[in-house]
Amino acid sequence: MNPETLFTERQQQFTSAAQAAQRQFNQLAFWRLVWFIGSLVATWAFIQTNQQLAAFVTLVAGVIGFLILLKKHQEVRLKRDLNQKLAFINQDESTRLKRQYLRPETGEQFGSPTHYYTGDLDVFGKHSLFRLLNRTHTYEGQNRLGSWLKAPSSPDSIRLRHQVVDELKPQIDWRQQFEGVAYIEENVGQSPADLIKWATAETTPLPGYLTVVRFLFPAMTLSLAIAWLAGYLPGMTVLLALAIHGFILSQTAARAKEVSEQTFEISAALRAFRSLFQQAEQLKGEAIRLRAIRQALTSDKQSASEAIGSLAKLTEGLNYRRNPYFFLLFGIATLWDIQYLYRLERWRQTHGPELSRWFEALGELEALNSLAGFAYAHPGYTTPDIVDDEFMLDFTLAAHPLLPPDRSIANSLKMTGSGQTILITGSNMSGKSTFLRTIGANVVLSLAGAVVSAERFWCSPVRVFTSMRTQDSLEESTSSFYAELKRLQTLIQLTKQPSKIPVLYFLDEILKGTNSADRHRGAEALIRQLHRTTASGFVSTHDLELGQLTNTDDFVRNYHFQSDLENGELVFDYKLREGICQSFNASQLMQAIGIEMDSLQKK
Repeated sequence: MNPETLFTERQQQFTSAAQAAQRQFNQLAFWRLVWFIGSLVATWAFIQTNQQLAAFVTLVAGVIGFLILLKKHQEVRLKRDLNQKLAFINQDESTRLKRQYLRPETGEQFGSPTHYYTGDLDVFGKHSLFRLLNRTHTYEGQNRLGSWLKAPSSPDSIRLRHQVVDELKPQIDWRQQFEGVAYIEENVGQSPADLIKWATAETTPLPGYLTVVRFLFPAMTLSLAIAWLAGYLPGMTVLLALAIHGFILSQTAARAKEVSEQTFEISAALRAFRSLFQQAEQLKGEAIRLRAIRQALTSDKQSASEAIGSLAKLTEGLNYRRNPYFFLLFGIATLWDIQYLYRLERWRQTHGPELSRWFEALGELEALNSLAGFAYAHPGYTTPDIVDDEFMLDFTLAAHPLLPPDRSIANSLKMTGSGQTILITGSNMSGKSTFLRTIGANVVLSLAGAVVSAERFWCSPVRVFTSMRTQDSLEESTSSFYAELKRLQTLIQLTKQPSKIPVLYFLDEILKGTNSADRHRGAEALIRQLHRTTASGFVSTHDLELGQLTNTDDFVRNYHFQSDLENGELVFDYKLREGICQSFNASQLMQAIGIEMDSLQKK
């Protein structure tokens, strides 16, 4: 079954399940109301007939039954929400195949105008590689995936990711369940930095006397309250005891407030994290990274899911203090802050050093799940071979991954050895820029550990660099030509950096902002200079004379795209051919918009 059909069927399946859960949810809401009203009426009736024991039993049974129905109601709501998210996930998978996106995350926060390639290759943005791959929801997961797309990984790391993708790819039920659990709670996307800071910070121990006071004083105050209710003590005694409680709480108020602020934002998401960690711990697979992730989520004391579940209860409990009514009516009498500060301190000492490792492991698993989901959705894509030897880029029928498969044109090429340059000439709109982005995007995917849009793809580790979309800047008072020069300066500096990883550059319409003579001299000088380094790459140009370099230098090769005029219309086939382009369409295009090119001949 092809992925699109499967995703559509799963969407319908989960939509039906969500609708059934919604009906059950509505029914339970009705019966909760009936039970609540019935219990009150029955209790009142027994009181009216002086059957106090029956009234008490009815009231207790009513409360217990209501709580049971409430718990069941919450379970059905969770089931409904999960099925709704799973239906959406499959709908999103279907639309991605058409290169349309329903999820709002674009990854733009990871981009930078000065990055070596992310802007030119659409790595982040509304129509980007990140959006195509992303199946993460946690803060750590998005950051991990973003970092893989921003810098090349080592060959060993890439191969380990390939192992995980091979094992995760067929496990669609687990993968989508894992994503759906994360999707239910929006707060999982918040940074856990404050929580980790609290868990790992050096703190002053709470005063020792509070160990006894936190149990003794609430018990004494409760006794005084009972004695007051029985008429043995005046009410002022209880108020005095509560005032003493308030003084004791004031000693830890600043600390309780700080811990509350550090945990409040993410406390609502911790229960969702517990479910995510449970899913991760149950994952089957023998890939090295999967075993390492499972190992990272366990300890001698507790699993990550159990510990996070305990932390969820503790942070929720502490943050009840933020409700002033609760604090006045219950928090002061029980020394609530101190009770939870002690329990949180014990948790912090036991699990604090492991918390960061747990979130990192979960983020890595989310990023790996994104790679696996991408591979599953594109069975025609190939796993690239990462070559450790000298520079190599060898691909067969590579197409642009951001274009729908039915609209993309595939091409093949082989490039080996350092210091090589491939010149791409061709008419306007013939496909030069798209071809450069096709290669660059697939290289970025391959070095992130993803499958690529090709029949075969071999690539060695490289540092990708692009200069394609240089623009003028009013703010910096720079022209587009000077912006390009600054960009090329960055390339030159990059090639001088001590690194065993060569540079792979993509230069589109090189030095287009100057006159033809300077453009030719500058481009030739740059190509010869880059040849003396380990850098190799692609240069697209309209400068046909630049193609003559192949007559004297064997490190330059010519390829081109062409256009044909058929029945008065320009036709492009976007196929890469060897040699220098012999047909250009600028004149035809200018004539098509009304410029009288024939008048030059008459003159």
